[in-house]
Order: sequence, then structure tokens, then C-alpha cells
Amino acid sequence: MTTTTRTSGVKIAAMVLCGGAALMTGGSALAASDTGVEATASATANSTKVMPKLAHVTGDAWVKFSVDPANPNRRFIFDAHGAPYTVSKDGKIDFSGAGYGTVRYFHPEKHGSSKGWWGTVKVDYVMTGGRVAVVSGKAVDGPQTGDRLSFSVYSDPRGNKYDRMGFSWGALDGACTQYHSAPAPFNSYVSGAGYTVKHAELPPIPADATGDDVVMPKPSCPNL
Repeated sequence: MTTTTRTSGVKIAAMVLCGGAALMTGGSALAASDTGVEATASATANSTKVMPKLAHVTGDAWVKFSVDPANPNRRFIFDAHGAPYTVSKDGKIDFSGAGYGTVRYFHPEKHGSSKGWWGTVKVDYVMTGGRVAVVSGKAVDGPQTGDRLSFSVYSDPRGNKYDRMGFSWGALDGACTQYHSAPAPFNSYVSGAGYTVKHAELPPIPADATGDDVVMPKPSCPNL
């Protein structure tokens, strides 16, 4: 029995790490207070989900998308909070919707123009690893409405001008953007306040959990 329990724990840990990011990227920082998080946790004390400690990715910057040298600048505004999963009181590990907030982005119609198009992503997934973060959600307006979009952010300790970020439709097959993954932060900082990441450790997993206790969106090409 002891061997079986240990094996199950290892399997679940591996699933959590895979579900958390083929990429541990990220970084940007915090506008929500832990006091607010504690209030939310208290308000949901009688619910089936146990509120995890939340990570935060916030900030606003223009970045350089080198793939488009004629019109390279893009603006991304992060206000994302949450975790990659929750663990319910009955031991279920649920990857569906443990994040909240928004990511807004602007693509100018030509270099230096104030005209262009905005898009907004409703966040449902946040995972951090130190100064690196992965953020994902569904586009709720703009040209990619309805698609799953993902982002990576790196908040450099040397200062905002060294920050970096990546977006899923910039260098990956946008049709197959997954719930829990994003490209490396391939865009360099141009201007703006920059990004900050407040890291949170992953919620602990019950020692006796098995694969049957994991609720995770199945891999697919959701944007097809």
C-alpha cells in the first residue's frame, strides 16, 4: 500500500508540472492585495474548493516583435491573478479556471500610428516560477474573439527595460494553443512601466491522490 501511494503521488506531481507549463516563464506584478485574497478565501470557506495562494502578473509595456520589422511594436497590459489549479476539500485537482483578470493588447495598423486594433483576453490560468509567468485565457473582443491565447512574461531583476514577454500567436501554431502553455518570452522591452510578477508556490497535492482525481482540459487544437 505504501508503494502504491508514493507512486500515485509521483504521477500526480508529474501531471501538475506538465499542466503548469511547458514553459516556466514570466513576470509581472501585482496590484491585488493579499488581504483581498484572504477575504475571498474566507467568503468561500463553505464551498467545495480550497482557495490557493494566488500569483499576480501586472504591468503595461510596449514590446518589439522582431518578426514584423516594418511594424514591430505591440502593447500588452497585464492584470492577471490566480493559480494553475485548485484542490477541493474532497481532493480533486482542478485545472479549469483557477485564474482571473485580463490581458489587453494593441496592434498599431502601421509603425508609429495611434490607430490599430485592441483585443482583450479573459484570464483563467496563471502559473509563476520566480520572475517568470505563464498566463492564458479566452479572447472576448478584438480580431481573435473566441480563441484561446497565451502569454509568457519575464520580469528582469535588473529593471523594467530588460523585461520580456511572448504571445502565442506570434511564433507558434495559433490553432493549437493549449490551456497551460505559452512560448518563451521572445519580445524585448521598448517603453512603458514594464512588468512585475509576484510568485506563489503551487498548491499542495494530497498524498493519496491518483490520476482519477485530476480534472484537466483535454489536449486539442481549440482555435480550429
